[in-house]
Amino acid sequence: MQLAHLSWPEVENYLGLFNGIVIPIGSTEQHSTAGLIGTDAICSESIAWHAGAQTEGMLVAPTLCYTPAQFNLGFPGSISVRTTTLLALLQDIVQSLAYNGFRNVYFLNGHGANIAVLKAFIHDWHQQSVLSKTDTLRFRIKSWWEFKEVNDLRQRLYGEREGMHATPSEVSITQFTHRTVRHFETGFRKLETSYYQDHAGDNHQDAAQHRSQFPTGAVGSDPTLANSKDGKNLLELASNALVSDYTHFTASNSAGK
Repeated sequence: MQLAHLSWPEVENYLGLFNGIVIPIGSTEQHSTAGLIGTDAICSESIAWHAGAQTEGMLVAPTLCYTPAQFNLGFPGSISVRTTTLLALLQDIVQSLAYNGFRNVYFLNGHGANIAVLKAFIHDWHQQSVLSKTDTLRFRIKSWWEFKEVNDLRQRLYGEREGMHATPSEVSITQFTHRTVRHFETGFRKLETSYYQDHAGDNHQDAAQHRSQFPTGAVGSDPTLANSKDGKNLLELASNALVSDYTHFTASNSAGK
């Protein structure tokens, strides 16, 4: 079920039985010449929508698509917001949900740079709850590619060419859900292991340096391997994994228990 597609009485009825919600979060940034600007948001949203359609107790909030991505501003179409902007938005969104009775908040992430901000937000939320002596919420952050079965498939399909950004797996999902971009350049360049370690969570250089180092926008990936058949399989696998993980997450803190 999608929150935006329900009336308020329907949400009220849902809250009489369940108290969890999934918030897909992505970005609006370049994904090489082969990928769509909205790839990160499209992936997390599509997976969440597919999972929500299968699960009575899963409500999916509107997708957050404006997040920190300053390192990609050198590529036209990318939009970045400050971490403080996202923190403030998360605070307002979650406060609104909590006021109406939601208690389990699951962030399905599609953008590496969101992880540190989400963790900081949750830390601050819990601290405020402790200091104000109020009931806190339960949170979970999961990037869709982290599910073991999904990551295993990514590695089987693409190996070292999966890379770090504009990956064939995420581009495949958008090809299945939206369209294939035919204009793209090849030129795969393998990254050293140390690069993955030093730049985890999209810890990249400033925009000018980033485009200079990765002129097509692909970071250690080969998005030319993407195809809609793989996208369908990845989407379904990730959706099933989300259903299982979300069900386990909410089971110990459900309404009426």
